[in-house]
Amino acid sequence: MTKEISLEQWLIGQGLTPQEADLWCDFISESFDLIDDGYALLCKPNEWNSFLNGCHTQSPTEPEITSGLGDRMKRLQADAPMESSRDRLQVAYEVATLGDESHGIRKPKADFEIRRKFEAGYSAAYVIEAKPLRTPADMNSRYLGDEGIGCFLEREPPYSKDKVVGMMGYSFKNHSSWEPLLTEKITAIGATKGLVQITLPSGRKCKVSEHERTAIGLPMATVTHTILDYTQSI
Repeated sequence: MTKEISLEQWLIGQGLTPQEADLWCDFISESFDLIDDGYALLCKPNEWNSFLNGCHTQSPTEPEITSGLGDRMKRLQADAPMESSRDRLQVAYEVATLGDESHGIRKPKADFEIRRKFEAGYSAAYVIEAKPLRTPADMNSRYLGDEGIGCFLEREPPYSKDKVVGMMGYSFKNHSSWEPLLTEKITAIGATKGLVQITLPSGRKCKVSEHERTAIGLPMATVTHTILDYTQSI
């Protein structure tokens, strides 16, 4: 594992210009702030109880967690002051994949898309795929599987063609075990530098990995990794 670096340094090392890296750093940092605040809001007792009332059972599924978290992220974004950095974000969940000609219930959908428009009309999307983590097998079969990180690296069309994408785990059991397991398994799927800790402009720490996408004709992708703890809530 390399020493801890800033996200800006990391992205410049991936071939982005300093200007591109600066834009992406701010965007990803703002996105993580929104995710963290949405997660904290969802885990408040009154919010969690309200959320559970809309679930099929008292043990929510991955799609139910996604919609519960997504609703609160959208609420926080909508309540943001005008012209603030959060006001410039657009939040969506269960987002259909552009360019895929499957339709109806077969249409593939990414769990989250946070989009921001920059000056001169440039728009970037930070797309995140989420997977539940209950047993050690879920790390390989779900999180690092074809329907997890593979949606960005091998799928045609991929969930995102942008240079930065995200994976999110919903930890339902043994929360402290998942990051070490991810560190152990990530190189087996082609992460050239393993799992690296970087620092966002906000000061938040984040784990990233880099992956080739030559099989689908795209440049290297940076994948962010975050695992949210729902063990105390379930």
